[in-house]
Amino acid sequence: MSLIGVLTKSKQESYLKQKLEKVIPKEQIFFLKESSLENLKNIKFQTVLIGEKVIKSKKQVRQMVKSAQYVIFNTDIQENLDLLEDLSFKLITYGFNSKATITTSSIEENKIMVCIQRNIQNVQGKVVEPQELKLELEHNENTYSAMELIGLKLLYK
Repeated sequence: MSLIGVLTKSKQESYLKQKLEKVIPKEQIFFLKESSLENLKNIKFQTVLIGEKVIKSKKQVRQMVKSAQYVIFNTDIQENLDLLEDLSFKLITYGFNSKATITTSSIEENKIMVCIQRNIQNVQGKVVEPQELKLELEHNENTYSAMELIGLKLLYK
């Protein structure tokens, strides 16, 4: 069984759990807290999502990323960029950066158009081609939640 480690803002967890339950079994997803990363150092994640600023646990996060096959990474958090230096994995970036793999092309009140700008090879080896996806945002969820959701869904669909 492949494991997924998700380090994101706690307010985004419930949205991701709800939206991913039909795509990824809940036993595969670990929602991580920076304060408890030391306890998970022996777990090898197939995919690591980093959507939150890492302050104190850079060494532990870097070790997790080092052993992962896929990393989904928020490029808008400049302080985290050093976590990726000199490592080898399949990287999917997201954010408002125009060079990110997953970004937005338009945002309305409760809708977002998410733009996939490059091919993504998923865990089954299938290639997901560039495209735009429309997402309805519930309860004023933020756009980062939507981009994280799309990244995980594309990898495990």
